[in-house]
Amino acid sequence: MSKENRSIALVPDRFALYRYPVFRLISTEGPAETSVVIYADPREDESRIKLVSAEFCNTNIKSGGVRWMKIRSLYFKNICFWQTGMIKLAVSSPCRVIVYWGEAHRISTWLSVILAKAFGKKVVFWTHGIYGNEKGVKRIIRTCFYRLADALLLYGEHGRKQLERAGLPADKLFVINNSLDVNAQRKLIGTYGIENLQNIKYQYCDNPERLLVFVGRLEKSKRLDLLIRAVALLKTRGVAVKALLIGEGSARDELCGVAWGMDVSERIIFYGECYRDEEVLPLLAAADICVSPGEVGLTAMHALVCGTPVITHDDFPNQMPEFEAVIPGYSGAFFRNDDVYDLADKIQGCFLDMDSGRITAENCRAIIDTHYTPEFQRAVFYKAITPLLA
Repeated sequence: MSKENRSIALVPDRFALYRYPVFRLISTEGPAETSVVIYADPREDESRIKLVSAEFCNTNIKSGGVRWMKIRSLYFKNICFWQTGMIKLAVSSPCRVIVYWGEAHRISTWLSVILAKAFGKKVVFWTHGIYGNEKGVKRIIRTCFYRLADALLLYGEHGRKQLERAGLPADKLFVINNSLDVNAQRKLIGTYGIENLQNIKYQYCDNPERLLVFVGRLEKSKRLDLLIRAVALLKTRGVAVKALLIGEGSARDELCGVAWGMDVSERIIFYGECYRDEEVLPLLAAADICVSPGEVGLTAMHALVCGTPVITHDDFPNQMPEFEAVIPGYSGAFFRNDDVYDLADKIQGCFLDMDSGRITAENCRAIIDTHYTPEFQRAVFYKAITPLLA
């Protein structure tokens, strides 16, 4: 079969920097005579997600480049409803398989998918799937949308189970999870010894105080008020903890007020905005527990690769798929959503599990190493795609 007939078009929502390792691996380590071209907008949008530099566009593959066709994404109220070039991609491109980001609100994807199938191309969605909180017409539309695909690459088991319940064939559903640049993160953390990490920790708390950490935007949706109230509740129980909040956002002043009102201002540390792994990862590794009272997302992966357990809420239809990396009693815990008393209980319980050896840094890292690496994603990608190239 010719290389032209084994080509794959990959159309992400945006070329986020954290996806570069897996996209490059997919591009360089596929089956023989297979080529991958990425279609993405190099411009930043209001999501503030750091993007891959456009200098990698069509740079020599051996020099770290990828085959990248620049397109434009059009937005309405911060939602991408159209990607340019999708009609041409479906009708006149030589690719055999098109992998779209499976977002049912994107009009260009609907049209491109229908045309692609009419012209004999195979269609794959890389998507969350169904969360489980969709109702009525929204659920019907999303289910119909996913039925258009010849295969679906899903961020987690929760989405796979929801789609199976909706009647989609199990043999079309592949759990690809998510990943970061795990090799680079391991190397960075490996430069810090136990004593180094203790010194970092004791910049923010005194021995034997325990250190909690949160990484992300300080917004109301993150429910950091619950974390502050839990710290106050633990104080009344005689449990000495401090919480390091890494990030900025519109809720900072309100959170300062909550800390003041709960008389724990000295136990809540506002670190400020930081996006550099070189700065964030040592802080995560030095902390005892990463607590994300709202949805957890990629923060779970950042923490676990550092060997730090994670606590987040148990309302899974309203979680991000990375919550599946949290295994109670092994790599963290779930608290009842919106229940500050249960959050405080789970923090205490997590400390006990860590002290008894049930929860260990090795456990946390093992979950990432086995299910959340670019290598794992590449293997699942081609398991789903290769049959469609035949």
